Amino acid sequence: MRIINNRIIPFGKNFLAINLFGTIFTKGHLSPRVLNHEYIHTLQQRELLFLGFYLWYLGEWLFRLIQYRDPLQAYRNISFEREAYENDSNLDYPKLRKRYSWWKNL
Repeated sequence: MRIINNRIIPFGKNFLAINLFGTIFTKGHLSPRVLNHEYIHTLQQRELLFLGFYLWYLGEWLFRLIQYRDPLQAYRNISFEREAYENDSNLDYPKLRKRYSWWKNL
């Protein structure tokens, strides 16, 4: 996983970090918990060959946006985000994680 520190984050000026194709763009230092969260996303992206991840992510966000009518709540309920948030404090999770674990959060 590659980390690039800069002031500009692609596709999200309000984010602290964003993970694009296994590369993390960040505005500053990331805690071990945030790094773990982003690493979980890298594992998810690899499972769906990156492009599949982004297509699913966008499609699920649009579905959740219709469901919740709130962009932040839609984001927090994307299956990929739910898996990452539920497990980002467990730094051993990536080693123990089963493939496609995000699926159970649909």
